[in-house]
Amino acid sequence: MYKYILFLFLTCLSASSVLKGQGLVVKSDLELRARVAQIDSATVKLRNNKLFPIFNQGDLNIYGYNEEDVPLFSDSAYAYRLSLLETEVPLDYNEYVKNYIDLYAFRRRKLVSKVLAQSRHYFPVFEEIFDRENIPLEMKYLAVIESALNQNAVSPVGATGMWQFMAPTGRIFGLRTDHALDERRDLIRSTEAAVKYFKNSYKIYGDWLLVIASYNCGPGNVNKAIKRSGGKRNFWEIMPYLPRETRGYVPAFIAAAYVLNFAAEHNLYPADIEINPYLDTIMVDNRMSIEQLAIGLQVSPTELKAWNPSFKKGYIPFSPNKVVLNLPYHHVVKLVDLTNDSAFNESSQQALAQLNNEISEPTFQSKSSKLRHRVKAGENLAQLAKKYDVSIAEIKKWNKGKIRHNRLNKGQTIVIRTDRA
Repeated sequence: MYKYILFLFLTCLSASSVLKGQGLVVKSDLELRARVAQIDSATVKLRNNKLFPIFNQGDLNIYGYNEEDVPLFSDSAYAYRLSLLETEVPLDYNEYVKNYIDLYAFRRRKLVSKVLAQSRHYFPVFEEIFDRENIPLEMKYLAVIESALNQNAVSPVGATGMWQFMAPTGRIFGLRTDHALDERRDLIRSTEAAVKYFKNSYKIYGDWLLVIASYNCGPGNVNKAIKRSGGKRNFWEIMPYLPRETRGYVPAFIAAAYVLNFAAEHNLYPADIEINPYLDTIMVDNRMSIEQLAIGLQVSPTELKAWNPSFKKGYIPFSPNKVVLNLPYHHVVKLVDLTNDSAFNESSQQALAQLNNEISEPTFQSKSSKLRHRVKAGENLAQLAKKYDVSIAEIKKWNKGKIRHNRLNKGQTIVIRTDRA
């Protein structure tokens, strides 16, 4: 903590000397902006470390456990701790929840440690959006169940991103998914889409546990369960009528809320993994070469792509609604200057010209345009959908009767329509 305070003080002092002309020479306005950006960036780091201080395992081990200790607790302890959490979503305790607490606290401890580390970066982002949109903050635990807080997660059926949207569902809630951009992988946009889903579902059910259930199996299955139960609208009462996966989905959500809030009691601590928690966002409305932008910002293209997993090609695509670009704070300030730099814009356009074949929109020959794909060993629908930039639903539509239970057979011929008919 003190090193950041010292760094902030010295940086401010240096900037003050620049402004007063006391021995330091400003070579350009860009240099001054960069210095101010350093001050702001240090402030962001200081703020983050105040709100989310970095501790080592020894600091967090408030119960004095040995490293190998795996504590055991009674049902009453679990139930009491859950009752201490002031939440809008009811966090009931029962045997179903206990089974998932046991799963996380005993058998998947490494995964929980990783999630604890990542949550320090992602949860503040979720909470800011949820608070603005009047969504219960505890809905953030849904992303833990969906993807273990992995922006690049892809399920066997093609659900993608932190919130695991299928492409068609993502488009319904405003997520662009095409050959150049997959906003299901964008932290801000995908979270805002999840919020839209939560609000829409809550209008239907007026119960947050049913909202969570519908997020997993869809409102159609929840409605069927309500009907089969005789019109009951309590999750635990309609649970026997829900799909098997959904029966465990809500208990898993409650268990995740418990374990992440009482991790220290179970001798669980954040894993020592590298995460950059100081990213800011800027909206861009023109195409840019990722490689050229990386050169201008003095970062590697690999870093730029890691900060922006939604970009699928070697460029930032155009969008009339603008595209979210994630960058460390001081690079955001630098980008504003770069976009006003004629030399940078010229070099960027030249780089884009070299990517012309990728940038141009796909051209479709006719309504009968199609190709045939021979299935190789190990291939699945999600892989084919990604390869040909189509949805799984479209592939199944074009191959009615050929695909059963979402399974492909080696040697099977699959038709892909290039006209999206």
